[in-house]
Formats: sequence, structure tokens, C-alpha cells
Amino acid sequence: MYQRTRFLWSSWRDYPLGSRDRRGRFNMDEAAAALQLNPAYAAALYRPLNYTFHIRGQLYPAQKGRPSRPGSLAASQGRMFPLYQRNDRLDKELFRLNSRGLTTE
Repeated sequence: MYQRTRFLWSSWRDYPLGSRDRRGRFNMDEAAAALQLNPAYAAALYRPLNYTFHIRGQLYPAQKGRPSRPGSLAASQGRMFPLYQRNDRLDKELFRLNSRGLTTE
């Protein structure tokens, strides 16, 4: 329990991916650099595709946002699950066909 309080007031945005692994077994950024991959793409491989790319997929009921109710604020999906926001740049690079790259030759 005493180790958990060190990270209590910090944000998850302050740490690189996999840095809290105490044994130092695996660091996602180092693995992506060793394989010469985009770190965002390497991180996307470890979560469902519909969390990163604009494709249909399973959405659990708790992940849906809800409107505001008396005494509480609205809870959007992006605010409740900030790590699951879609990456438009990766989606465009990997899933969308660019017509400028096509030739008739």
C-alpha cells in the first residue's frame, strides 16, 4: 500500500508507457524503438482496435457517456476513458487508402 501512495497525486500523462513496471521487464517505448515502430502504433497493438481506429467494435454499457442528471455533471466517454480515444492520424495512415499514392502504371 505504501508504494501506491507515491503516484496518488500524479497524472497518468506524466509517465511513459510501461514505466511503472517495477521489475523493469518491459518498456513499450523501448520495444517500439528497437523494432523501429511508431510508439503510438505499438501501444495500439495492446488494446482493442476500435479503441484506436475508426472501426466498429464492442462497446460495454459502462463505457457509454450519459447526459447530466440532477446533482451530477454529464459524463462523456472521452472524459471517463481518456486512454481509449481514437487516434485520427494513425487511422488515416494505416486504415484509409490514399488515392494520391495510387498510379495507373
